[in-house]
Amino acid sequence: MNCEMFEKWLKAQLIPNLDEPSLIVLDNASYHSRILNKQPSSSWRKSDIYEWLEKHNENPLPNMLKSELLSMAKSLKSPKIYAVDEILREYGHEVLRLPPYHCQFNAIELICAGAKSFYEKHVGDGLKSSQVEIVWQDSLDHITQEYWNKSVEHTEKLIRNWWDREQVLDVEVAPMIIAPFEDDSDDEAFSEFLSDDDSF
Repeated sequence: MNCEMFEKWLKAQLIPNLDEPSLIVLDNASYHSRILNKQPSSSWRKSDIYEWLEKHNENPLPNMLKSELLSMAKSLKSPKIYAVDEILREYGHEVLRLPPYHCQFNAIELICAGAKSFYEKHVGDGLKSSQVEIVWQDSLDHITQEYWNKSVEHTEKLIRNWWDREQVLDVEVAPMIIAPFEDDSDDEAFSEFLSDDDSF
């Protein structure tokens, strides 16, 4: 899969089958994440960074170092605009991107795992390609509407549990205050403790 194929599928297959405005949940796979407003990075050629800065109404000096140009570009950083998000918004849909490395929040992971598991149990060695296709189709048919519903319910429950846990962790904690020693007696007691313990 690549960006071009995914965006083509989006326009030809997904969008025409959505009857009403929908929220599309996406992970951060590279083919979901083609950026329309690319920001200069260290992999860019110096001349390309110059050109980018000039397009953004900046006037870099001809003798500036690449690091200086990148620093200048960094000050103009804007939120990423993804091609997929723009395509879906054009048709009245919204996109929710999962946090990186949190694929457990996407029910499609359970669907794929279920289909692959069924396939691996039923495919055998030495099958002809036509037979393999039949087994794969059986694997997809194994994913019923009820299976989808249960996967979505499981994912929603997981998200709610994580949300509740984050709320508990987000509770304000009073700052720790460490008071300085008020007299020398405490300091002496601590020094004696250190001298008595050979492990320090």
